Amino acid sequence: MLKTLTIKNIALISSSEIEFNSGLNILTGETGAGKSIIIDSLNFVLGARADKTLIRHGQNEAIVEADFDNVNTNVAKMLDKYDIDYSEGMIITRRMTMEGKNVCRINGVKLPVGGLRDVASAMVDIYGQHENSILLNADTHIDIIDSFGGSSLSAAHSKYVDAYREYKRICSVIKKYTSLQDAEIRLEILSKQLKEIENFGVSIGEESSLVKLCDSYDNIEEIKRATLGSYVSMVDMEGSATDLISGAVKQLANICEYDDGLNGYIERLESVIIEISDVAGSVQSIGEKLDVDEYEAKRNVNRLSALHDLEGKYGDSEEDILSYFDKISAEVDMLGNRGYELEKLTVDKDKYYQLLLKYGMILTAIRVKIADKFAKLVVSELVQLGMPNTTFAVQINSVSEEDIESKSTAKGLDIVEFMISPNAGEPLKPLGKVISGGEMSRFMLAIKKISAEVDGVNVMVFDEIDTGISGKIAQVVASKLYDISISRQVLAVTHLPQLASMADNHYLIVKSTDNITTQTHINLLDFDSSVVELAKMIDGIEASESAVAHATKLKNQAIQYKSIKTPNL
Repeated sequence: MLKTLTIKNIALISSSEIEFNSGLNILTGETGAGKSIIIDSLNFVLGARADKTLIRHGQNEAIVEADFDNVNTNVAKMLDKYDIDYSEGMIITRRMTMEGKNVCRINGVKLPVGGLRDVASAMVDIYGQHENSILLNADTHIDIIDSFGGSSLSAAHSKYVDAYREYKRICSVIKKYTSLQDAEIRLEILSKQLKEIENFGVSIGEESSLVKLCDSYDNIEEIKRATLGSYVSMVDMEGSATDLISGAVKQLANICEYDDGLNGYIERLESVIIEISDVAGSVQSIGEKLDVDEYEAKRNVNRLSALHDLEGKYGDSEEDILSYFDKISAEVDMLGNRGYELEKLTVDKDKYYQLLLKYGMILTAIRVKIADKFAKLVVSELVQLGMPNTTFAVQINSVSEEDIESKSTAKGLDIVEFMISPNAGEPLKPLGKVISGGEMSRFMLAIKKISAEVDGVNVMVFDEIDTGISGKIAQVVASKLYDISISRQVLAVTHLPQLASMADNHYLIVKSTDNITTQTHINLLDFDSSVVELAKMIDGIEASESAVAHATKLKNQAIQYKSIKTPNL
């Protein structure tokens, strides 16, 4: 269960801590008050794309923290994967800055946003208006069916994917080498590249040596002048270092008979003369050796230039070139023996084709069973949601064996599409072509109600599931939301008093301004305050006596419904 949601500097919220409770938590408020900010904040902390426009104006960062008091089995497995302790629940924190920094943590452990998203998706299921557009895309229907497949489908799909990937790889290689003309051209090109690299004789470390040599050629005259000048200054000029020190030795020698202690200093100075002379000789030798062999220098410069050209073609370093050499060597061997290789690949292709077909058919069989059960459950839910004449079916068409190579996908050999007829006597048609906005909301609620029984998520969030519905159907939807909340926590944003009346916990979102800043606040309402708010939702402006009476009736009906559904609570 989500215990608290702490929001700092998100849109109109400077700082807010919302304490949620178990059961059905309803959020209401006027349009523009900031209800969507709560959902945006929750989406953000659970791994949605970081949007810097969410950061409150004038602030540099935004932080959202979600505190869950327990985790389900699926989440526990993921937390174990990231070595995160969850003995005391789970606290997710996410921070973003205007500079683009984005930090995600679970129980203090930093992890990538992809990991956060994986963990959160097993904990919280959020329905937003964008999910309607997703459902209208038939390509997503196979994913919905597969979500009900359990371990048997997962195991079959895993084996299918292994076969699919290898089959596609083999098909790609065969296609690449089947054309004799293309293979000959490719072989000729690669052979030339091999010869070029082989003839050059690339060796690791040569570039570094050549660079040093070529740099020395550019600075050789300066080096010679400096070494000669240093040598002359030390030993080969009047007033050189050794001359000056020798003069000092003579001066001390003239007076050492008066002080025996001076002999030690004379010995040290004579050692210095010897050391300077040795250094001078070494420096002179360096300068003399710098007489460049013009032919050798030109050869090294050209060699370095040729190596750079080679790197421009085959890699950024000597290691890259040698790696490329090994890669194309293997390809040349394959091309040279393509007849044998193609024969072997053809055998392998048939092997993985059979595996692909086998596991694809197993997947199809599992999906057919799931689809039949799923369709019956959906129809049952839709009948309760005020669509008694609805016919619904899951259409599964499998790719023909002839089209497997071109039309199979990593999901399987099946094309799945939801077919619906909302009205009696009308034929089944693709969902996206016939369903209205209100019908779509009820259809999505039906799916969520069914999925709640199998996916194991602890928290379900509905952002305006009431789109396109009203009256009696709104009351039915409210009952469905409560039914879902019996076994898990539900958060729902709504504009309908029928839904709000069913709340176990009713939160009012309000906006205030002091003519300088605007802020959004979240208040938990007691029974009487909830009635007043419901009356305003009914009346449109103020809570008239008749609206208050109607609101009180709705609350009492909700209490009665709950007592029947959950008599022990």
